[in-house]
Amino acid sequence: MPHIDPATLVLLRGTIRTLDPALPLATAVAIRDDTIVAVGSDTEIAAWIGPRTEVIDLAGACVVPGINDAHLHLALFAESRMASRLNLHDATSITEIRSQISSAAESLEEGTWIVGGSWHEKRIAEFTDGARAPHSTDLDIAGSATPVVLHHDSLHSVWVNGAALEVGGIDRHTPDPAGGHIVRDGSGNPTGLLLESAGSLVTRHIPETDRDHRLTAMADAMRHLNTLGVTSITDPVVWPQLLRDYVELRRQKRATVRVSALLHWDWPSTSSSDAGLAAALDISGATTGLGDDWVRVGGIKLFADGVPSAHTACMHDPYPDGSIGDLVTAGDDSGERCAELTRMVARAHRHRLDVQIHVTGDKAADLAIDAVAAAQRSDPWPDARHALIHATVLSADAPARLRAHKISVVTQSLFKYHSGPGMLSALGRERWNETFPVRRLLDAGVVVADSTDAPCVDPDWRLGMTTFTGGADHELARLPEGYELTAEEALVAWTTAGAFLDRAEGRKGALTPGALADMVVVDRDPLTAAPASLVNLGILLTVVGGEVVHRSVSTTTGGVRP
Repeated sequence: MPHIDPATLVLLRGTIRTLDPALPLATAVAIRDDTIVAVGSDTEIAAWIGPRTEVIDLAGACVVPGINDAHLHLALFAESRMASRLNLHDATSITEIRSQISSAAESLEEGTWIVGGSWHEKRIAEFTDGARAPHSTDLDIAGSATPVVLHHDSLHSVWVNGAALEVGGIDRHTPDPAGGHIVRDGSGNPTGLLLESAGSLVTRHIPETDRDHRLTAMADAMRHLNTLGVTSITDPVVWPQLLRDYVELRRQKRATVRVSALLHWDWPSTSSSDAGLAAALDISGATTGLGDDWVRVGGIKLFADGVPSAHTACMHDPYPDGSIGDLVTAGDDSGERCAELTRMVARAHRHRLDVQIHVTGDKAADLAIDAVAAAQRSDPWPDARHALIHATVLSADAPARLRAHKISVVTQSLFKYHSGPGMLSALGRERWNETFPVRRLLDAGVVVADSTDAPCVDPDWRLGMTTFTGGADHELARLPEGYELTAEEALVAWTTAGAFLDRAEGRKGALTPGALADMVVVDRDPLTAAPASLVNLGILLTVVGGEVVHRSVSTTTGGVRP
């Protein structure tokens, strides 16, 4: 028998769901350093055990590839977990919000910014019936010049107080910025609600958190994701400083989650221009694939439109108030904004950067597909892996057009679970039922990766699997009959599909010899569990690059045989 260098880690006596068509099911896996070296039966893998091999007896537990969240704002999620940030997800009244603001103000020096997020008008009693809207005076602190900025659940609008409006220089004479809207009262005065890029008029003035605190918060957020089985993410908005932060975490060996970075130079504004993109690309020299297995440039992010709940998603059919939304790209009218989107997609395509485009309205999706198709006609790139992000509402022929142009989709199953109350008033029941049409996309042959979009929601893929397999526990999250996914399809969307978009198939997304040793151990087989039970899968162990980064099972070292 040929000599075998022992494995550093072996997992035995389990159900190994490899998602590898050549060997879909096994009972054991062997890892040496950061790489899977063998997958097979307990007897086969026992040959890899040496005197210093760590051996884990799975006792029937199930191993699946590490979870790849294809759209998660890790830096923003890390900020949302900071003790200094207000979390308003559970706030149900203005009184509760004011109480949190007052408590925060008591512990801060005068003038220190108070920043929070995760509020939603459908959870706040004063706004739920549409009788009134958020106003800056709701957030004012008597006798104080402390600016208050509260990010909406969607991250597409902010609610600010009078002091913040003053810092941003916003008054009745301030014009709407490109791709944004300053909500005003009947007299033309700003109300304190700033939509899309208008929010950046204020948020660009928020003082930066110092780097040590940022890095610590990001490392802590990664560790939290590990407890959920997450081993890779795509951060969809990575500005230059953030890219340097990711590289520094990698250099310090503090990273426990792999990051694919979608570059974006205009944040916190969602509005981009072709001239700005040209300048950024000429200076940066960025291209898809730059980096390593821990931090790499995945491409760029463009915003085409906003969100349905704010009526800023670009739709073919009107909202109840008669508006249809528009693109948020630079331009003086709809035609120019469409042309600008086409120019930006073409420019990124020429630089061989994969482009992921935020679209939530059906018209925005159609225009984005048109832009990618035009770029491919002008400059064929057979291996391009462009994608639409969200694709919340799609035209009837969009799935076929996406497949024809090899455009993938990054969806959000958790939005289907959480967003019904906010979306229903904007879209109506019929259009809401057709949102996130993943069944239609898969049937058309479109690659679909799932994601959480945290911090918009809690980053728990298990609830996403429950939702898309038809096990959601409330009516607005239930899929139309026949739209459910199989458990394997849902799991592929959280693993293999994300690896494809990262151009890392063969390296991650399936448990195969030669692949990175990224995997999660769960307490039962998700492919045979009831859909409603998937949300309660127990996360027993998470391995990234052969290192155990989360553990709730016992191990032994050396000499163990099945």
